[in-house]
Amino acid sequence: MAEEKKKTGRPRIEIDKRQFEQLCGIQATEEEIYGWFKCSSETIRRWCRREYGEPFCEVYKKLSSNGKISLRRNLFHQAEKSVPAAIFLAKQHLGMRDNPEEVKAPAEPIRIVIEKPDGGDA
Repeated sequence: MAEEKKKTGRPRIEIDKRQFEQLCGIQATEEEIYGWFKCSSETIRRWCRREYGEPFCEVYKKLSSNGKISLRRNLFHQAEKSVPAAIFLAKQHLGMRDNPEEVKAPAEPIRIVIEKPDGGDA
């Protein structure tokens, strides 16, 4: 009989894919993610390579963008009812601001000359 090869080292930490994607969706930091799963950042990076075939930074970028879209959607809905939310969006997307540009006085005074109808000076 062939002897079964015993595995050495610690067993793999189970990382719930759904939880991982939700954490990325709410823009949890890498530190918060590996803290949640009680493992090292290197474990998360290796798991991403196995699970998604890409490095953590690429996976995170894709998954966190879904959270940003959701946040933006909610903010737009909130702006329909909330003046502060509407002001924030106007500043961010329309370039509006609270302080209008100051009108600067001309460098030299303007001289006004009024002429009489007969062509003489006043």
